[in-house]
Amino acid sequence: MPAFFCLPMACQRQVDSIDRSQSNLQAIPSDIFRFRKLEDLNLTMNNIKELDHRLFSLRHLRILDVSDNELAVLPAEIGNLTQLIELNLNRNSIAKLPDTMQNCKLLTTLNLSSNPFTRLPETICECSSITILSLNETSLTLLPSNIGSLTNLRVLEARDNLLRTIPLSIVELRKLEELDLGQNELEALPAEIGKLTSLREFYVDINSLTSLPDSISGCRMLDQLDVSENQIIRLPENLGRMPNLTDLNISINEIIELPSSFGELKRLQMLKADRNSLHNLTSEIGKCQSLTELYLGQNFLTDLPDTIGDLRQLTTLNVDCNNLSDIPDTIGNCKSLTVLSLRQNILTELPMTIGKCENLTVLDVASNKLPHLPFTVKVLYKLQALWLSENQTQSILKLSETRDDRKGIKVVTCYLLPQVDAIDGEGRSGSAQHNTDRGAFLGGPKVHFHDQADTTFEENKEAEIHLGNFERHNTPHPKTPKHKKGSIDGHMLPHEIDQPRQLSLVSNHRTSTSSFGESSNSINRDLADIRAQNGVREATLSPEREERMATSLSSLSNLAAGTQNMHTIRIQKDDTGKLGLSFAGGTSNDPAPNSNGDSGLFVTKVTPGSAAYRCGLREGDKLIRANDVNMINASQDNAMEAIKKRETVELVVLRRSPSPVSRTSVSRP
Repeated sequence: MPAFFCLPMACQRQVDSIDRSQSNLQAIPSDIFRFRKLEDLNLTMNNIKELDHRLFSLRHLRILDVSDNELAVLPAEIGNLTQLIELNLNRNSIAKLPDTMQNCKLLTTLNLSSNPFTRLPETICECSSITILSLNETSLTLLPSNIGSLTNLRVLEARDNLLRTIPLSIVELRKLEELDLGQNELEALPAEIGKLTSLREFYVDINSLTSLPDSISGCRMLDQLDVSENQIIRLPENLGRMPNLTDLNISINEIIELPSSFGELKRLQMLKADRNSLHNLTSEIGKCQSLTELYLGQNFLTDLPDTIGDLRQLTTLNVDCNNLSDIPDTIGNCKSLTVLSLRQNILTELPMTIGKCENLTVLDVASNKLPHLPFTVKVLYKLQALWLSENQTQSILKLSETRDDRKGIKVVTCYLLPQVDAIDGEGRSGSAQHNTDRGAFLGGPKVHFHDQADTTFEENKEAEIHLGNFERHNTPHPKTPKHKKGSIDGHMLPHEIDQPRQLSLVSNHRTSTSSFGESSNSINRDLADIRAQNGVREATLSPEREERMATSLSSLSNLAAGTQNMHTIRIQKDDTGKLGLSFAGGTSNDPAPNSNGDSGLFVTKVTPGSAAYRCGLREGDKLIRANDVNMINASQDNAMEAIKKRETVELVVLRRSPSPVSRTSVSRP
């Protein structure tokens, strides 16, 4: 009688890919080794401590992902997988790579980040097909001297290591597009760095550089350059010869001036130059016609050039903590300006032309020496936040009209004016790291009514200026996994300390421009009479025009009662992956308890001892932003998706005191 055999179905079918990620595996399952033609194996986020030798008999394997495990050794048999094109060993405990890696000639993507490597074998550079090499957060003190042999390399990431020098052969990587050397111990860059003609992104922040090579101007394709947190005193004079540069970060250095070629950066959109030693801002800045964000805080600037008014696309200007005594009248030409922050200077007046900045939503002049504000502040109908004091708790300010007897023109004032300088008589010489508390409002509120017959805004139109909801937008680089360790601190950043890269406001009410009683063209005609004569600012306004301007503000709805403060809270998930918070509300759901009908998302419970509790999150906090996602008009599902994306969650919340939301038993994972 003939014998019959029953073949398992699994043996009869072709299996190309297996995904056993997040399966709580302690070892590689034996059934995987049956699939001899397996090409893609995903074992990420398990508890695997060693690689079974049978794995290396899968000679057709092209993609192997064993990241987020507990591997301590990479066997020499890895060289048997000659068809490998992607190998991910990220987040293990591997201290050494075997020389047999050189046999993986087809390898294009190699991720070795977050392993305790101290060196890489020189033979790794024989894998000349590699295009992406990730070496972030290891213990490397040196890169292979022949790294220039990786002629197809397009991305090299070596952030957060112990590198003191860079091999000279790195300049031979002519196809390199992204180079990240941030958070190392570099004191100099190769003099011929300009040979990297394909380079588009270059991050060398948090090092010990004192200068940049002149040849860097040869990187003509460079789009993003970050050299922040170094010890650079001067920038190369030919820096402007990089026509594609759009994002330049030179913050936290010792730079004393910007090069004269700066005006050639026609595509520059963002310049971060805060916390340096700038005494003057070159007039060439006005030629950077594409500039939208300009950060100059904590320098030694005594004035701004008139050419600042040529920046017609500028939306954010931050000149906090300088020595500015006035602002040029040309600021009124910056029609796109939405955020103007001038706190902690020595300003005694604002130009009347401020009224031409018709899109201004945030005006911060806290801790200056202003006796009053120009009358034209009243035509800033989009203004939602007006900061006059470090201790100001609300943005709702009832402004009163009065008259400047010295100039004979109308101005506006309130109980926070005139301002009192907290360090009157003290100089500012020394480090550019200015004391952020120096301008705190002292002496209590002060009432300033020169003319009791003048009517207030409330008596005219019952108009009030309201604060909308802040949204913080993070700097888009370095991208994951390039987050700097220093930023994961679990502390709150109050409004007074640092300004975000971009600050936008979303109002909870609808504003009708027709309620102003006249068109913007009419307002511009009024402002056209504002001019400077003989060096003294004057405003020639007829009584009729003054009356029209007095009625040009619309009545905005009152903000909910209670003090409101914006906080940024960074939370590192615990070992279980949980944050320890619950929230309610959001679109498509009933409003959170005691939220006064607000449809936003509110924190309703913070588990004592949890990660969220330790980082300062409170019940009643309203979610404004979660990581990079706007939480205004968001649903609970939107919030959950945004929070799950990263191990470190950054929440921007609006905090009211007392808390409007009570405890609730509804919980979220």
